[in-house]
Amino acid sequence: MPKVNERNMQNEILQIMTTEHFVLQTARAATIQEASQRANLFLTTVSSVAIALGFAQVTRMGGPFVLFSLILLPCLYFLGLVTFVRAVQVAIEDMVHARGMARIRHYYIERAPVTKPYLIHSTHDDQSAVLVDKALESSPWQFFVTAAGLVSAISSAIAGVFSSVVMTSVIGAAIPFSVIMGLLIFGVSTLLLRRYHLQAWAAAEEKLVVRFPDAPKE
Repeated sequence: MPKVNERNMQNEILQIMTTEHFVLQTARAATIQEASQRANLFLTTVSSVAIALGFAQVTRMGGPFVLFSLILLPCLYFLGLVTFVRAVQVAIEDMVHARGMARIRHYYIERAPVTKPYLIHSTHDDQSAVLVDKALESSPWQFFVTAAGLVSAISSAIAGVFSSVVMTSVIGAAIPFSVIMGLLIFGVSTLLLRRYHLQAWAAAEEKLVVRFPDAPKE
């Protein structure tokens, strides 16, 4: 009788783990979809504003074009900032879900070690849970191919263009100087957004408890 109860309990635990694995997988799909939708909305808005500014420049609106740019570009940059922040949050959520799934897979191989060679995804709930799942290596350039990195680069370019417009049209600076200032603002904005991303990711890492770390390579 005790063996029957133990077997029933193991079956219940397996069902719970399987359900949790499915929930985490669904949550990961939702985070990826949200990141894509937000990035798409931002890029669509950037495209629309660029077309509008292009028409304004072709029609030689002069002063109204400058005023139009000074109003739209800061709004566009703000949209880029909030999109970037949310993209970072979504990426962190995806990372947490990936580690949760890796932890469940670790339970699977504990219960059935023979299945370990057949599991392609990571069974460790540390950084390898994300890197192995996506076949990635840790690299500073990887940031710029993510949704957050893409949005940060475009937002920084918008900040650079805005500063150049201000320097040329409002202050009356020479075009070369305005271009240099725009590039400088672009670089500063990119670095600040990258720093925010690293700090947010590090803060999330500190809150997570790693229970099944990957074995260190010798």
